[in-house]
Amino acid sequence: MKITDRSYWWLLGLLAIVLQIPHSMAPWGNGNYPTDICVYLNCAEWLQDGLVMYRDMFDHKGPLVYMIYEAVMLMGPIGVWLFDILLLYLSLILVYYMARLFAEHRDALLIAALTGCYIQFPFTDEGSPEWLAMPGCIYCCYLLAKRLKDQASCSLGDITFFSAAVAVCLCTKSNTCAGMIPIAGYIVWQLIRHFDWRVLGRYCLGVVLGLGLVLVPVGLWIAWQGNGQELIDAYWTFNTSAYGPMTTAKRIIGYVTISLICIPGFYAYGIYCQRAKKDGEWWFISVLFFFTVLMNAYLKNSYPHYIAPCMAVFALLLCMAWPTIRELRVLYIITLALFITVGIGVFGARAYLRLTPFDITRDEQTAAYINAQTDQTDYIMVCDVDSRSRWSAVNPNYSFVYRLWLLLDAKPASPYFYLPPSITPQMRARSWELITQRMPKWVVCTDDHKADYIGLGYIVDKDLHNDFYILRKP
Repeated sequence: MKITDRSYWWLLGLLAIVLQIPHSMAPWGNGNYPTDICVYLNCAEWLQDGLVMYRDMFDHKGPLVYMIYEAVMLMGPIGVWLFDILLLYLSLILVYYMARLFAEHRDALLIAALTGCYIQFPFTDEGSPEWLAMPGCIYCCYLLAKRLKDQASCSLGDITFFSAAVAVCLCTKSNTCAGMIPIAGYIVWQLIRHFDWRVLGRYCLGVVLGLGLVLVPVGLWIAWQGNGQELIDAYWTFNTSAYGPMTTAKRIIGYVTISLICIPGFYAYGIYCQRAKKDGEWWFISVLFFFTVLMNAYLKNSYPHYIAPCMAVFALLLCMAWPTIRELRVLYIITLALFITVGIGVFGARAYLRLTPFDITRDEQTAAYINAQTDQTDYIMVCDVDSRSRWSAVNPNYSFVYRLWLLLDAKPASPYFYLPPSITPQMRARSWELITQRMPKWVVCTDDHKADYIGLGYIVDKDLHNDFYILRKP
């Protein structure tokens, strides 16, 4: 039987499914949903109920995130799991084709599998905007690899898909464009070096088509929602400000994460440079990698998913270095050991968080009590009760406030329904103003906020062992 690239597609699909077995929204998930997924699902449910994004509920991600979650939630939580499998599958296929530029079929399959193991590292929670942008980031690196290899100008399809990938990143979270900026600069530089009016026209048409493919439906959705000004305020304010102070623990996590990406990345890059000095463009790969890391290396917080673009560049470097890695047995063994060890370790950590028995009785009982005396037209408010239920290795219960919102039926009294850590004093004042106007029927809070609501006339309805309180409007 003749071996073709498509012969391996089903294996890549199987790998994507296996790597997404430890997913909180899989049929066997334990309900310990990551914070970001809880926020997106809450927004998706409220969108389906007729609320307006950025006006009636607040989050600082781009509009494409909520459009996608509103669509996939039509299938229920399992839709999120299936969509994440699809995103990973597309990423693995693109890595495979990028590897095919430097290796034979089976080696390309191995490279895709190793990258799939390693790509789990910054996505232990999935569901982030960086996860949505990952296929586009990898495609852009694939396009760069092709151009570095043959020095030809880009086709109309190349530029169209590249521009669409940029638009997806802009409409999810702008930091995911980091690796694309120097790639676009390289394409422009090549055009200037070998200028051709027909190529310029093709590039301009591709940019218009690619951007339009994403921005037109997003723009229509925004126009239909009528929330353009609120989108600008939320997206700009929160993506140009620090989310919170960097603690020592966060800095340590940041250094470890960056090291696990940078060390093998530069090791692969060094091998490539040693082999490809004659190409005269090895310096560009260095600029690309440094730029990507600097733009995403925990400039705000040490969240692992911030380094998504680094993973795309990392896959590119591994593909370029593979011929030398394959020739040198020691390097080959080191590479396999490194990737497999990281892959198994992260897979195990994800399985523990998402598949082991997890008690959500407190969430369900609290929601059932409030829902029994509330209808969908009522307002409620859940303050930051997570401070009493922080994550621990024994009890990884760190998203109670977000999961509780998923179980509640009423509307949030404030758009800042989860009081993000970087909320400004003006936003906090606006939140309190709306709460005092709407006077939610129920409030769930800790001692930190109880006095404020009692000052408004609320009374304690339930004291749950000094963990948190349920207050009601008399």
